[in-house]
Order: sequence, then structure tokens, then C-alpha cells
Amino acid sequence: MRQIDFYQIGQAGLESVLLMLLKKTLAARKKALILCPMPAASALDDVVWSHDAESWIAHGLDNTDGAEHCNVWISTDMAANPIDAEFLFLLHGSVPTKWGGIVRSFYLFDGHSDAQLQQARDQWKEWQDLGDSILGYFSQNAQGGWDKVA
Repeated sequence: MRQIDFYQIGQAGLESVLLMLLKKTLAARKKALILCPMPAASALDDVVWSHDAESWIAHGLDNTDGAEHCNVWISTDMAANPIDAEFLFLLHGSVPTKWGGIVRSFYLFDGHSDAQLQQARDQWKEWQDLGDSILGYFSQNAQGGWDKVA
């Protein structure tokens, strides 16, 4: 059964939470697909390359070559999973049209945005009603850590 974890971001920005989770994903020797709309995909491409002067995360973006060398792929289309990623990161309200080989998903959203909070609640209910996934919910606390809420 697929695991879908919701991450309600409080103190940190979306990019820093995504980078933290990507590093953990790579440490677990998993591949990650990031699904988000344009122009967010282009902005994330820049962030992932330049987040740390001491290191970088090899990745690709829709319509680029080199998927065979990447463990992270940024896409605007769920059908584009050229790296056969098992982990899926859903940003800016993106949802997959199909799950393919995805075994774990991370739905990241801004907990300070009423619209994003409501969208996450609606998505939770939809996936809960389908009953084909294990759902988890994490909320960022004031210290920047994560509390498992559900």
C-alpha cells in the first residue's frame, strides 16, 4: 500500500523543507520525482542546484537530457518519470493523474495559507475515501521540528 505524508510547513520555507526531505530520500538510496506547475519547476531547478556551495543534488527537469545520471527529476507532468522514481513530492497543489511505481508521496504545503490548508484537507479526504493509501500528517512546530498529527 502506498504511503502519502502531508507536511504542513510553518517556520521554514517550502524549498528548505523539500531539500531536507530530498537529502533523506537520497540517503535512503531512493529516487525522487518532484511534481509542480511552471514556473515553480524552473525556480526549483535553480534552488536545487545552488542551495549549498559545498554540495549539489544532481537532477533533471522536463525537456532536458541526462535522466540516466539523475536520482531527482522535476516535472510538470506525472507521465514524465524518466528516472522511475519511487518517491513523489507534490508541490503547489499538484496531484498525480496516475501513481505508477510510486510507493511513497510527500504533499508539501504552506500552513499559513488558508487556501493551501483547505486544499490539503480536501486532498486528504479524497485519498482517505479512496482507501488505497496509508496517510500521515506532519505539522512543523515553533522550533522547526515535526510533530506527527495523524
